[in-house]
Amino acid sequence: NEVIHMGPVGSASLIKVITNMLALVHLQVCGEALMLASRGGLDLATSWKAIAASSGNSFVHETEGQLILNGSYDIGFTIDLALKDLGFAKQFAEELGVPLELAAATFARFKQARDAYGGESQSPKIVKLLEDALDTPLRAPGFPAALS
Repeated sequence: NEVIHMGPVGSASLIKVITNMLALVHLQVCGEALMLASRGGLDLATSWKAIAASSGNSFVHETEGQLILNGSYDIGFTIDLALKDLGFAKQFAEELGVPLELAAATFARFKQARDAYGGESQSPKIVKLLEDALDTPLRAPGFPAALS
């Protein structure tokens, strides 16, 4: 892994919060994209591959997307940790005068997931909220229960 010097003390904390915010927002929209594919009659395994080969791809899609499609959701990052990082992003944004509309919506969705599944549940369970609301599990064969 490359070490990137971010600047004065505290800079690394801000970029960590920013990168986690990006990942968590993408996790929410990844689930929405897969649900749109499912409800549109598309094969989820093929849709996952198409997204992975497109401009919509991301590390989150390639990793957590597989665990959603398997149904394990087990990424090793809890809903409580997601809320903590999004809370830090909200705090930085308020201090710096930056509106974070998508991050705020994602924060609210994670609060709903915590209420539904508990804070120790895995963060990809944010997608299960949509699965449960639409009674449509996002499952496809051939995806791992854990990442190696």
